[in-house]
Amino acid sequence: MTRADKPLLLYVLLGVIAGATYVGFDLYAESHLETGTLTGTWASAHTLVDHLLPVVLGGLLGVAVRHVEVRARLKAAEEAASRAEALRVRLQKIERDQAVWLLVATVLHELNNPLQAIALLLDEHETEGVDASRKAELAGRARVQANRAIQHLANLRSMRGLSEPDLQRVSLQGIAQVVANDMGSLPEMDGVAVLAECGDGVEASADPAYVRTILENLLDNSVHSLRAAGGGTVTIRLAKEADRAVVSVEDDGPPFDATARDSLFDPLRSTKTHGLGLGLPIARALARSMRGDLSLSDAGKKAFRLELPLHGEAS
Repeated sequence: MTRADKPLLLYVLLGVIAGATYVGFDLYAESHLETGTLTGTWASAHTLVDHLLPVVLGGLLGVAVRHVEVRARLKAAEEAASRAEALRVRLQKIERDQAVWLLVATVLHELNNPLQAIALLLDEHETEGVDASRKAELAGRARVQANRAIQHLANLRSMRGLSEPDLQRVSLQGIAQVVANDMGSLPEMDGVAVLAECGDGVEASADPAYVRTILENLLDNSVHSLRAAGGGTVTIRLAKEADRAVVSVEDDGPPFDATARDSLFDPLRSTKTHGLGLGLPIARALARSMRGDLSLSDAGKKAFRLELPLHGEAS
């Protein structure tokens, strides 16, 4: 027996007792009316109850029917909400799992860039006539590229293919600063600066590996655009809006045209000459798997907004 059934049984018991009391009173009154011994107040009471009771019972029956109908509707609404939530979770997991598989393909593809850079640096390193200081510089740049490749593989290993994101207390300021420093140290960043203007720390409920992957994708897009435009600045900013932590990645390069804005998050649609068009769809899917979102700012600036639940506000 559920707790919800106990009040119902109590009301049924009280109804049975009230009905039995009335039957007893009615039998007593009828027998005395026949002998003429029931007069005055008791006779009037019997007449009143006989005429009023059907009306009261009719009203109570209507209330009971309405109560049953409301309970049935509430139960149906709860079941529908439960099914909708289960569907939402399932779709979220499907989107997240698809993002992980796309991420695998993207990471393997992007290993091309640092490996090719290492090969070119090694070729120059072995060229005759290169002095010792230049060789040391080339070795340092090759080491940065090697670390970049290793980081790509580390991010890939951190993705758990069949589980939920590892949501935890994350300092977005720390991740933003590390990503900005790593990106700014790459040799192909000539003319492009990456700044992390984070101010006060903002803590989110998120998977740190996912956040880093998202920010790297956004920064890579901005850097590619700025290099094509001859240089510029990419700025990462943090903010709190209601129960959301917001990471903004903004650059001062040329804005997207209307056609590009409409298809930014479509897979296999890239604004890069040699891009796969997977970075932004992956980034958005990873953001949504953490109960967040990724969008292009509507404020007229070329800025992406990564929204995540604040630490302690996630549900």
